[in-house]
Amino acid sequence: MSSVTERAVERLGLSGRVVVVSGASGQIGGACALELSALGAAVVAGYHTGTEAARKLQEQAEGQGGTLVPVAADLSRPEGADALVAAAVERFGRVDGCVAAAGLRTRRLALATDERSLQRLLQVNLAGAVSLAKACLKPMMRARYGRIVLFGSRAGTSGLPGHGAYAATKGALQPWAASVAGEVGGHGITVNVVAPGAIRAEVMDFSEAERDLVLKFIGAGRLGEPEEVAAAVSFLLSPSASYVNGTTLVVDGGARF
Repeated sequence: MSSVTERAVERLGLSGRVVVVSGASGQIGGACALELSALGAAVVAGYHTGTEAARKLQEQAEGQGGTLVPVAADLSRPEGADALVAAAVERFGRVDGCVAAAGLRTRRLALATDERSLQRLLQVNLAGAVSLAKACLKPMMRARYGRIVLFGSRAGTSGLPGHGAYAATKGALQPWAASVAGEVGGHGITVNVVAPGAIRAEVMDFSEAERDLVLKFIGAGRLGEPEEVAAAVSFLLSPSASYVNGTTLVVDGGARF
């Protein structure tokens, strides 16, 4: 590790912290888990069905000298959130950070969105994120310190045709975070949202023609990388972000659509 990198790690102040990350078997959640592990945090990496991906993630983290513990949990059920937090407390004694990266994305016109699909999105994207945040808040309140980062989406801030139900479930996290930030801020806890735009990941469901069109409206002229989202998450989890509370950080390369 170079001296510049060492100074950056030290400045972020995440070494020795304990962070719960849901959705770690996905590309963006996995990038967050690896980044935090590389920065010295002990990571409890939640996954639902991606057992092999979680195993590889653990190997990667350990290969770079980090600590990452995979834990199977279904965030569509409240007990899934409780299981992740219990694992963190049992193994490391506390929870300092929470990254609610688990989520579902469906592409369906509003009139074609059935009740079952809507309820599933609500259970995972909204209720699952809120349940995890609440479960993490309990030990954080006792410790009078904590950082919570929920995963919204640029679709949740501006809408996206064909993704109405998805956008609604993600957009609802913003006022929830802003409200709760006012409730727990005096206890040394921050609650924020990261809203990724067009990121190169397996959840992208644009056709090649649609992608080319989207790129014309992104200031950076390219898709974002999962690691760039992870960098934003790491900042919000750091002690340096103690005065950033109740806000949404959009990571979209300057998109204007």
